[in-house]
Amino acid sequence: MIFPGEQRDITARYLVAAAERPDADALVFDRGDLAGTRLTWSDIANRSDDLARRYQAAGIGPGSRCAVTLYDHADLVPGLLALWRLDCAVVLVDPMWGRTLAQNVVTHSEADFGIDFQGAAEVTKISRSGPFVHELPDGTAMLGYTSGSTGDPKGIPFTHDKLALTMHASVAATTALHGVAPQRIACSARLSGSGTLNMHYTWAVFADAAVVVLPELTMRTAKDYWRRIEEHAIDQMYLVPALVELVNQLAADRSGNGDGPLCLTGSAPVSSRLQRRFHERFGLPLLNCYGISEAMCAIFFGHLDHEGVATNQIGVPVLLQARLIDSAGSVVKGEGEGELELAGPTVFDYYFGNPDATRAAFRGRWLRTGDIVRRDSRGIYSIAGRSKDVVMKGGFAIYLNEVEDAALGIPEVVEAAGVPLTEGDHEDIGALVRLDSAVEGDPQQIRRLLIDHLGSQRAPSRVIITREPLPRTGQDKLDRRAVLEHWNRESRPASPSGV
Repeated sequence: MIFPGEQRDITARYLVAAAERPDADALVFDRGDLAGTRLTWSDIANRSDDLARRYQAAGIGPGSRCAVTLYDHADLVPGLLALWRLDCAVVLVDPMWGRTLAQNVVTHSEADFGIDFQGAAEVTKISRSGPFVHELPDGTAMLGYTSGSTGDPKGIPFTHDKLALTMHASVAATTALHGVAPQRIACSARLSGSGTLNMHYTWAVFADAAVVVLPELTMRTAKDYWRRIEEHAIDQMYLVPALVELVNQLAADRSGNGDGPLCLTGSAPVSSRLQRRFHERFGLPLLNCYGISEAMCAIFFGHLDHEGVATNQIGVPVLLQARLIDSAGSVVKGEGEGELELAGPTVFDYYFGNPDATRAAFRGRWLRTGDIVRRDSRGIYSIAGRSKDVVMKGGFAIYLNEVEDAALGIPEVVEAAGVPLTEGDHEDIGALVRLDSAVEGDPQQIRRLLIDHLGSQRAPSRVIITREPLPRTGQDKLDRRAVLEHWNRESRPASPSGV
């Protein structure tokens, strides 16, 4: 049976894979209850046939919006393909969201159906009154939210054509870096949203590669990380900085010889210390990527020096144009620093149902990323910080990630978050740090080390040690709002754990 969305770019790519290499591995599970499960490309296509008929019988069709709660489930990828074959837009819902946030996203997206892959994976009809208020761009494959709060919901439409073009360019860029295209891509993260989905599952179908779903990286599973990488012949991996830290600290050494996989990191700035430690321990460069959901996926894929060692720089843009805008609003020519702006064919159209946020995001055709970036004399870019994550302390602009990178340079610090503070009319900065569980730690000593590294003007005025993991979003970025709430809970004048 031919379904209405089969000519859409991502749908067609899956169906071509099923026709050209039907018996090749597409998904290999080595995680939880699914360990040992393998799906070929024809398995995915055939199962999507069954699911598409079921979904169609439930009323889903062209123009429908289906809220899908993501979960590691053998039917998830076939289910997404089935929805795309019906020309339905998928609203991505993270199962770790609280009930209020999830409901806000479902309501704002105007989803008329729901499928929870954490539950029975049955279709639920969502009651709505009247036609859609806000339209999606034609060919929207997914609607992903970077913010689901009631005050400023930012839903990003990922269209088939823009996402496909991004994937083609991304695969070409990393193939040029590694010399060969990947055959097996490791996924060690929880499936939480568009970032994990696109950097692994969508990427793989455009690379003609299989995704190997490894156990989620935790303190318990990190020891066996490289054994599983070698056992499954992984040749591309992607880890956010928090997971790089786990691997650096807890993973056993690599036993295999040879080149090893292409190692990518992103989602948040990675410190030079993390990169150096990774290379020292495992003999592999860790490329510092940069991407933004508003441009579909990754845009920069890191930089290697003349000896093949990964630097902390993010490299040069792929596919898109990039420019820097200084604090006066002028374009930076040549070497310099400013807010990164992007333009080109894969930049998103608009925030769904949020014209105010859309107007604020663009300067003409240029997307304002909010990231402060430096460009050197060779045209190579590096991240300096977030424009909104900056504290003006005594006339100095201090980026939160500067303090975080310095804190992560202290051996016993596992996680760190800079916290903007307000003291009357003055801004200041604090540091919330989590230490290795075997270390007691002294906040005064940590602050002294930060003063030594940053100077007294740029160092945090107070350090608080926490034993709890720092709150993060589905993309493993620090959840700045939750970090501040965490700080306020632990920031007590008489607290023996802070200074």
